[in-house]
Amino acid sequence: MIIALHKMPEEGLAFEKEFDEGELDLSEHDLELTEPLKVSGVISQTRRIVRVQGHLRARAIRPCDRCLKDVELSVDEDLELFYEPSDTDEGLSGSAGTEKEIRGKDLEFSVYNDDEIDLDQLVVEQVALNVPTRVLCKEDCRGLCDQCGTDLNQFSCRCEQPVDPRCQVLLDIKNRTSGES
Repeated sequence: MIIALHKMPEEGLAFEKEFDEGELDLSEHDLELTEPLKVSGVISQTRRIVRVQGHLRARAIRPCDRCLKDVELSVDEDLELFYEPSDTDEGLSGSAGTEKEIRGKDLEFSVYNDDEIDLDQLVVEQVALNVPTRVLCKEDCRGLCDQCGTDLNQFSCRCEQPVDPRCQVLLDIKNRTSGES
């Protein structure tokens, strides 16, 4: 959903959107929606600064980082984002080809181009930012055997685990001392 800022009323624009399965591409973040994602809020503009306030609610699944079982995640977050035009000399942007130091307040701002804000892109970014970077089905998940692929949470395997060469010296000392007793 594209918000055309030049058509926005002075008092702001209320929005509400429900994204159905397949409408947003969350595959880059390894997420799959389990129910429609809902976003609502108000967009207002003061001079060239645009403020987006709203709420985002989503339920998705993502594979466990160790055993690949699906883990259900939920996002239920309030949003407050600020945008400025990409052609301004203030904030994040500078002249093409020049370097500019990023200040603390710059991290609170994004930029918009062509007098438009892409609400779909905003939603994908916010979902990605509000799910954990590491997802486990349970805290003590043992994962998969790296040799045979057995789920070590359910079964044990008889694969001989290779010894890290950095630890081989310690294993040799242990074997010598246990053989002496």
